Amino acid sequence: MRLFEFEDKDPLRVKLTAVTSQLKSRYLDVGSTEPLSTSALLEILKSNDIIIDKSDIYDMVKKEPLSNLIDDIKGDNVIFKGQHPNAQMGAMTPDDASKIVQKMADRAATK
Repeated sequence: MRLFEFEDKDPLRVKLTAVTSQLKSRYLDVGSTEPLSTSALLEILKSNDIIIDKSDIYDMVKKEPLSNLIDDIKGDNVIFKGQHPNAQMGAMTPDDASKIVQKMADRAATK
């Protein structure tokens, strides 16, 4: 859902989406694989005049627009879409990466 798709009747929702989207972009731009704590997220939202509590955030991530930005909240950690913490992703070795590239090259060569 894009910002222009929101109605002007709900400016808090628009602001929440904008702040969360910007935070996600910055977080992913630095390549962080560590999840953000929910308390840190709530503090960032509070500093942007969005006052919600922990129970609200758990409900809000299940619905749009936050469901498009936040993948999950596990314990006290917020995991953004496109972010893969080390525990979930597993460590990919250079050998694994080269095997994947080789398989792709082999498939392309046979076509």
